[in-house]
Amino acid sequence: MKLSLLSAALCVSGLSLPGHADTSPAKRLAPEALGQNGRITLSPGFSPDGQTMYFAQSECSPIWECPQYLKRSRLTEDGWSAPELVPVHQTGRVDFPSVSPDGKTLLFSWAVPRARHEGLEVYEDFDLYALDLTDPDAVPKPLDEPDINRLRAGSVRTLRYVNNENAPVLTEDGDLYFWTERLDGPGERDIYVARADGQGGFQKAEPLPAPINTDGRDDGSWVSADGNLMLLSYGDRGGEGGADIFVSRRTGEVWSEPVNLGPQINTPAGEFAARLTPDGQSIVFNSDRPVEGRDDRIYQVWIMPVAGIEALAAAEDSES
Repeated sequence: MKLSLLSAALCVSGLSLPGHADTSPAKRLAPEALGQNGRITLSPGFSPDGQTMYFAQSECSPIWECPQYLKRSRLTEDGWSAPELVPVHQTGRVDFPSVSPDGKTLLFSWAVPRARHEGLEVYEDFDLYALDLTDPDAVPKPLDEPDINRLRAGSVRTLRYVNNENAPVLTEDGDLYFWTERLDGPGERDIYVARADGQGGFQKAEPLPAPINTDGRDDGSWVSADGNLMLLSYGDRGGEGGADIFVSRRTGEVWSEPVNLGPQINTPAGEFAARLTPDGQSIVFNSDRPVEGRDDRIYQVWIMPVAGIEALAAAEDSES
């Protein structure tokens, strides 16, 4: 029985598999409580204590015709509460929020009209924002510099996903990871990091080198709080079909070759935007796999015990 890269990465990251772990297969995350049926719901970001999740959810389908709002749900004795809007002025679409390791800042991608768009041809420009969760009167602030949020205007305003920034994640060291598509990037889509500058800000955003980024589409990234574990998605490195979830770990400044998490979690449908729950026991991700009793094939949030991936992989190894 081989130890998978996910287990090894969890150990390096200071997380551990539970002693009497649930090994059940993937299932939708609280579909009724979160109102997932008929709505696109994107993978949530969790508060460090695991008691609150923040997520983006459309009000209908298809996604490009619907408002997509920033919502939150709290864990109660009866499970997750019904979603409520995060109390900020919400216009434009929101994508993939996360919470800083200290629980004080909410980060997310937001396509909202801005003053810097005035006089320019802009279709929809997703930028990275931060919201101070300790101040009830705070408003989201864009993370523009240095070279983090680029303008999606003029000749690139409708070109693929160019100059849209998405899925911001902040580590304990203050490094900001995100993915985007840039004409001067190494591939079609790439994962970037803006290192902490030691003064509460960031250095210039730079794409990660190989083996993380390729000349293809590399996205769906999430990085653990300690900065040593990355979950990401590829559609062209082999696997089950569509986008698959991979894992990589960092040793020093070098990221390992990403490894496909296999058919225990990946399917012929698309899987992406995976992240671990704060206790490290479950993996949460997006998938448009079929849902029994429903005809709509839309992205919803799924959850699976990490130990379930390990157990199924071990069973397959013993049969081979």
